[in-house]
Amino acid sequence: MRATTPEQLQSTLQSLFTPEGVAAGLSFQPRPSDIIISPFAKCGTTWIQQTVHGLRTRGSMDFGEITEVTPWIEAAADLGWDLDAEQVADPRAFKSHLSWDRMPQGGKYICVFRDPMRALVSMFKFFEGWVMKPGAISFNRFAYDHFLARQAPSSYWHHLVSWLSQRDNDRVLLLCYEHLQASFEPAMERIAAFMEIDLDDELAAIVRRQSSLAFMQEHGSHFDDHFLRQQRDPVMGLPPGGSSSKVSSEDSRAARPQPSQALIADMQLRWDRDVTPATGLENYEQLMSQMA
Repeated sequence: MRATTPEQLQSTLQSLFTPEGVAAGLSFQPRPSDIIISPFAKCGTTWIQQTVHGLRTRGSMDFGEITEVTPWIEAAADLGWDLDAEQVADPRAFKSHLSWDRMPQGGKYICVFRDPMRALVSMFKFFEGWVMKPGAISFNRFAYDHFLARQAPSSYWHHLVSWLSQRDNDRVLLLCYEHLQASFEPAMERIAAFMEIDLDDELAAIVRRQSSLAFMQEHGSHFDDHFLRQQRDPVMGLPPGGSSSKVSSEDSRAARPQPSQALIADMQLRWDRDVTPATGLENYEQLMSQMA
């Protein structure tokens, strides 16, 4: 059944992958050329997967769901993937949500930051209708009992601080979701250069079009996690027919919950406690300014 309380939600999510499967992923040994895409959840992972795959294949859409061609490191063993296998193109590409301190070392890494409140809202909408019964858990309760309750190493703030510590590492590319939204072209050029791919005009046009919101909405089944859900929903005790699209529609954006002033203040307090002492940054806007 879909969760109706935060406690049920936590229990359901804990059964998504086995401890043994996650441990197998953590023992993965990347090649120096491997590209590992590891934003925090709901911070642009799918968008970058599509961009990276388009760059290395000149826009191939010959896949059922994007994670099939950019395997999820933590999920691989439970989904029957061999992380050491060759892929459809070079460089190999992988998805993760690991913080830097837990990440298998040896590859090249892309992390995207996103405003924490926007990440929270997106996560709530993503879980509703898949692991949560729609309307059963309020946005406010989800915010406090799930998002804000998370501690290191699985919290948003720990993830951000860990990756920001690598800002001078030339094997790590750090981006901001909001900068990609404002102007995708510079980010695409940086990603191509990071992957050591020659970005000619034709390839740039292909990737620009196929990484657009309109294109990804039109091809929504390529980005809805159905490959994972078909295998793991029964293990999690979830009924069939859930929705977990990662590409928002106009209707879903219009229906996003509005955070209270108290929640906004408490999210800032968490930033003050976990981010500012480690980075000197007082808020996400300062991070974006520094990243620009």
